[in-house]
Amino acid sequence: MEAKHDFERKYRNQILQCSRCGFCQAVCPIFEATLRPAYNARGKMLLLKEVMDGQIELSKELAETFYHCTTCQSCTYSCPAKINVSEIVEEIRKKLYSDGHAPEPVLGVRDNISKAGNVYASAREDRIEIYPPSLREKIQKKEFPAKAETLLFMGCLPSYLDMKIVPSLIKALDAGEVNYTTLATEESCCGFPLYLMGSDEFDAHAKKVMQIIKTTGARELVTPCAGCYKTFKNLYTEIGELGIEVYHSVQYFEKLLNEGTLDFKKEIAKKVTYHDPCDLGRACGIFEEPRNIIKRIPGVEFVEMERNRLDARCCGGGGGLLAYNPDLAVEMAAERVRDALAVGAEIIVSGCPACKDNLRKGSRAIPKEDRGKIKIIDITEIVTDAIQ
Repeated sequence: MEAKHDFERKYRNQILQCSRCGFCQAVCPIFEATLRPAYNARGKMLLLKEVMDGQIELSKELAETFYHCTTCQSCTYSCPAKINVSEIVEEIRKKLYSDGHAPEPVLGVRDNISKAGNVYASAREDRIEIYPPSLREKIQKKEFPAKAETLLFMGCLPSYLDMKIVPSLIKALDAGEVNYTTLATEESCCGFPLYLMGSDEFDAHAKKVMQIIKTTGARELVTPCAGCYKTFKNLYTEIGELGIEVYHSVQYFEKLLNEGTLDFKKEIAKKVTYHDPCDLGRACGIFEEPRNIIKRIPGVEFVEMERNRLDARCCGGGGGLLAYNPDLAVEMAAERVRDALAVGAEIIVSGCPACKDNLRKGSRAIPKEDRGKIKIIDITEIVTDAIQ
């Protein structure tokens, strides 16, 4: 039978392989929070079988199911048939988007990126407001070099929504005597939200970002954002050659520590756990670097949550869910915070600004008497605290 849709030509066999075993249901964070069978991987595959058989059509109603996914890949790693559900979901979203079925909240994010170069529609000049004053002044006076060996790519959330990540990253790299530059007000969203919503504008946007990165002449790029890292490392390679070594901050910090240019001197006598971001862990295989860093900090008692590494529970902040259904995303984050409370953690460290933001919201959703004084911070923050 001739395929009706592009996704059918690419993924028909995988969709048909779904054996209804239900393993994916046990690990799907959205199903755990909603108990709606259509929202787990098996439910999505059964719906696509119906679409392929001509029983139902792609529609706005069906779009609700496919945008209720954090693309966390938990289902793929639990699937005996190794069905790549997140990849299939991303492909279906492209079709839903092109057919005009994408939900309004995610289209709002698209418009923000188009108008202002960031997901919040904030002014470009505000992107450097979070920079340390001395660096900001050099940039404004055009005294900061536009070219350097290392390019820092901050990302939208650290630039506009977080008060700690960018200053902490800069302090740590200054301590390591790294020769760096930034794109400052010329930095734009990497385009990952466009990709996640299925927008056909992603490729063109990515090419523009690639061009401006190349103007810096940098041989390496460092970003504190797991989404940006995944985009540069996994998605841009399908579009063109970036021609630069890409590091997430956790990789770069471990590199500096191993080279002896960074050293931890301050004791942090706390129970610390690490939350694996889906875009850094399952998507890119980065698990040990952040743990190695945390365990080197004097005084830290490292505790592991029951679900960790490949089995880590998604916090709900990815896949565009935070834009589409923020209440559900926060409910999922609260469950992840409870995982940390269960092992007595006083600090949750993550390597993803979106995870940090959503986990903090999830923490506030837990009654104060239950959550205590648990802190959620980024890896850049604990590194900077330990070297000061």
